[in-house]
Amino acid sequence: MFTYRNPIKHSMLRRCFEWDYYGKGIYMITLTLEDRSRPILGKLIIDTPPGTQPELVRAHIVPTELGQLVQSYWQRIPEIHPETRILGFQLMGEHLHGVIHILQKMKIPLGRIIAGFKGACTNSYNALYPEEGRRPLFSSGYQDRILFNYGHLPKVLHYLNDNPRRAAIKKLYPELFRVVRDIVFDGGRFIGICNHFLLEAPYFYQVQASRTVSSGELELKRREMSEAIAKGAVVVSPCISQGERLLARYAFDECAPLIALKNKGFSQLYKPSGEMFDACANGRVLLLAPGQWQFVPGKKDMTRVDACILNALCQRICGEDAVPIRYHGLVPLELNALVDKAIGKV
Repeated sequence: MFTYRNPIKHSMLRRCFEWDYYGKGIYMITLTLEDRSRPILGKLIIDTPPGTQPELVRAHIVPTELGQLVQSYWQRIPEIHPETRILGFQLMGEHLHGVIHILQKMKIPLGRIIAGFKGACTNSYNALYPEEGRRPLFSSGYQDRILFNYGHLPKVLHYLNDNPRRAAIKKLYPELFRVVRDIVFDGGRFIGICNHFLLEAPYFYQVQASRTVSSGELELKRREMSEAIAKGAVVVSPCISQGERLLARYAFDECAPLIALKNKGFSQLYKPSGEMFDACANGRVLLLAPGQWQFVPGKKDMTRVDACILNALCQRICGEDAVPIRYHGLVPLELNALVDKAIGKV
């Protein structure tokens, strides 16, 4: 069993507990520059003209002289450590991602290999920039992601290769990826991310499905929703019940415009990734929460009152397209007061 000599510190750089870093495995390694304000590893080149729609943006990285050396050192790791194989590499201006395969048990842990690579890069950095004095190129430590399933490798390699495009989209359309804390609607405020202009759509379809909805009823709702999507409706879902989440997922997979409500706010550091990144870039998703519901770490339990408020907010967003809902035990005035409080409406 492998244990830590020092107390565990909660960090993105903390290693996987009890994992054998001497043994076989596939890892995605991320290293960031000590000074991330200077993109000295490479320059982002956007290959599409200004005004290009986000989903059509294309970009690539042109390595600097230092970046070329860093890339060559990564590719040469198997020459020094024949137990390894390089599967991928992506250089960015101020960080890099690399995928390394440990083929057999080693005499040194993975961290020693990364430390040697970082040392070679630092030597070249100091040789190219002697006027700055001797200093490390990369920040301390490294972030690793262990690929426990070999089937994850294609997705990881796609993520690496797609980094320049995502960086270009963030540069051209920063408003699509920034948490906005003062989205004004219905006299109140919401917290959201991605395309908040979906709130101004002329036509909505409200997703509403009880916890006891049958598969047959759910299929009828799916067909009804598909017809609305075909007519240009924006789908609005509270994402409370399993049926509501399934219907929202179906709308997402069909590339329909979707407003999904959440029962808590967003961390200021929240960043959409994977398929959600592309959905935000395409402007077809809005993740939305009441403005007075702050972010809390981890999963937040969905209370009945929270569920009623989210359903009522869906109705307000949909307006004339809203569906009737029976709120057992809550009279309209009580519910309206709770909803107004959630969005800070005076």
